[in-house]
Amino acid sequence: MTLHKPTILVNRLVVMKGGRSVMNIPFHAGLNIITGENSSGKTTTIRFIAYALGSEGISFNQVAQLCDEIYLEVTANDAVVTLRRGVSTQLMRPLSIFWGTMQGALTAGSSMWQQFPFKRSEMKESFSQVLFRLLDMPELRGEGGSNITMHQLMRLIYSDQETPSSDLFRFDRFDRGITRAAIGDYLLGIDSTELYDLKLLESAADKDASAIRVSIRTIYSTFGNSGTNISLEFLNNQIQTLGSEILFLQSRLENIDSGAASKTSSSKEDNELRAQLTDAHMALSKLKEKKVNLETEIADSELFLRELEERMFSLEESAAAESYLGTAVFSFCPSCFTKLQPPEANQSSCALCKSDMAEDSARSQLARMKNELALQLRESGMIRVQQLEELDKVVLDIPSAQSRLKALETEFKRNQAHWRSPDHILMQSLSKEIGGKEQEIKNALELKKLADLLERLTDKLGEIEARQEWIKGRIEAVTREQEGRRNSAYLAVANNLKAILKDDLSRQAEFERADSINIDFGANQLSIDGQREFSASSMVFLRHGFHLALLLSSLELPYFRYPRLLIIDGVEDGGMEVERSYNFQKIIARRSSQSKVVHQIIMTTMSVCPELDTSEYIVGRKFTHEEKSIDIQAGPAHPGILPS
Repeated sequence: MTLHKPTILVNRLVVMKGGRSVMNIPFHAGLNIITGENSSGKTTTIRFIAYALGSEGISFNQVAQLCDEIYLEVTANDAVVTLRRGVSTQLMRPLSIFWGTMQGALTAGSSMWQQFPFKRSEMKESFSQVLFRLLDMPELRGEGGSNITMHQLMRLIYSDQETPSSDLFRFDRFDRGITRAAIGDYLLGIDSTELYDLKLLESAADKDASAIRVSIRTIYSTFGNSGTNISLEFLNNQIQTLGSEILFLQSRLENIDSGAASKTSSSKEDNELRAQLTDAHMALSKLKEKKVNLETEIADSELFLRELEERMFSLEESAAAESYLGTAVFSFCPSCFTKLQPPEANQSSCALCKSDMAEDSARSQLARMKNELALQLRESGMIRVQQLEELDKVVLDIPSAQSRLKALETEFKRNQAHWRSPDHILMQSLSKEIGGKEQEIKNALELKKLADLLERLTDKLGEIEARQEWIKGRIEAVTREQEGRRNSAYLAVANNLKAILKDDLSRQAEFERADSINIDFGANQLSIDGQREFSASSMVFLRHGFHLALLLSSLELPYFRYPRLLIIDGVEDGGMEVERSYNFQKIIARRSSQSKVVHQIIMTTMSVCPELDTSEYIVGRKFTHEEKSIDIQAGPAHPGILPS
C-alpha cells in the first residue's frame, strides 16, 4: 500500500470511567462500520473519536458525560501516538499526547504524557500545532493572522448528523466564509508549502512593521508636539556649538584673574569629582563588558540554533532511512561476537537486550524527538530575540556614558589647573553659564540617544518594508503558479462526485445527468448544473457523497492535505430508503477496496448492507438497547489490560 502524507488512521478507541474501560473498539485501515439499533450509542462513539482528534462543540449525552477520559491510538503518517482528552462540555479543553501505543499509554505515569492547550501562547504550543507537525502539515493562518486548528480541519473530515444536509462544513458558531475558503484550499493542497511559509513571513513582517510604526509615532507625538527638534543632524550641531561656547567661556575664565586662578581646588571638591569619575568609568566598563558578553551569548545562541536545525534535518533523514531499511538486525553480539538467537516469530523484542519493543516504537520516538527539537528551536529563538533587544539597549547607552565620562574628565582637569575665586563675581557668572551649557549638552545627548533610536527604527522599518515588497511579489508569483493545481484539485473532486452520483439508484434525475458541479467552500454549498435543492434523502446522499469524493481525490492526488480519513455518521439519514442506503454502502466499500493508497473510513449505520455484514468491515460489537456502546457496569479492573 502507498502512503501519502498526511494520513491519520484510528487504531483503537478506549473510554474510561473511574479507572475502568467502558468502551474499547479496535479499528483498521479501509472501511470500518459501526452498527446497532437506534439510540444505542453509535453517534456517541463517533463523537468520542472526533473530540479526541480536536473537534469542538461536541454534544455529549448524559451517559457520555459520566465518562472521564477518551484514549485514542492513532497512526499519524508512520508514527503511532496515543491521544487523551477529558470528557467535558466546556470549550477549548487541552489534549495530552503519549508517544507510543495504547498499551503503553494506559500504564504510563503522568510524566510520560505531554499536555498541550487548545490555544497557543508565547510560551506554549497548542495541540493543533503539535499534530500538524506530526503529520508534516504546514501551519495555516486564517483572516487576521488567526491560526487554523484541528477543529477547523475536522469540519470537513467529520460529517455529522446535526449539520444541515445543504452545508459542506460541520456547523461552527464562529463560522466565516473566508475561513471556510482557506480550509478548503488548504486540504485540497492547492497552495504549496512555500506559499504558506511566505504568508507566515508576511504576517511576521506586518507585525514587526506595525510595532516599529507605533514606536516612531510615540516618539514624534511626545516630542514633536512640544516643539523639540530631535533631528540627529540638529542635535549634533547643537552639541558642537555648545562645546565651542563652553571652550570660549573657559578661555575667558582663565584670563580674568591670574591671581585667583593660581589657587588650587579644594580637596573636598576634588574627592567628589574623583568619585564621580570612578563611577563613570565603572559604568562605561560594565556597559562595554555587557556588550561583549551579549555578543558572545548571541553567537553561542546562533550556533545552538544551527545545531538544532541540523539535528531536525538529521531526524528527518533518520525517519526516511528507517522507512526504507527498517530496524537493523544483529546476528552477532557487537561486543563478544557470540551468535545471537533470533526472537520468536510472534515476539517483538530487541535482538541484543531482549527487551519488549513495539514494532513502530522507533517511528513514535522519532516523532517525539522531532516535536521536542521544534519546541527547543522555538524557545531558543525567543531567547536570541531577547538577547538582541538587550544588546540594542546597551549599544544605545554606551555613547551617553562615554559623553558623561568625557565631561567629568574635562571638569576635573579644569578644576585642578584653575579654580574660581569666590571674590570674582564675574568668574562665578561664567562658571554658572558653563554649568548651564554643560547641562544643555547632557540633555542634548539624551535626545541624541532617542534620535539614534529613531534613526535605527526608521532604517529597520525601511528594511522590513523592502522585505514586505519582496514577499508580496513572491506570493503573487506563487499564486499564479498554483492556479493550475487549483483547477486540477476541484476537477478531481467534481469528477469523483459525479461518478458517485451516477452510481446512486434512480431516485434523483438530476444526479443521473449531472454535468457541471460547482463547489464553493466559502459559501458552504455546492450545486449541480446550477441547482442546489433536492429531496431530503438526496441532500443527505449528496453531502455524504461529497465527503467521499474528497477522500477519493486525496487518494489519487498526493499533494492533497486531506489526511485520508473520513468519518460519516448515519448514512441513512433524511428518511433514505434501505435499498438506497445499502447501495451507498456498497459504493463506499467498492471505491475503498479499489484504492492502493492507505486510508480509513469510519461510518455508522442502523442497517448494514448484508454483503458488508462481516468481520472484515464491522468493528466492535453490534450495539443494542440492552447492550449499548458505553458499558458503565463492566470493564477490566486494570486500565492497562486490553483484549487481543
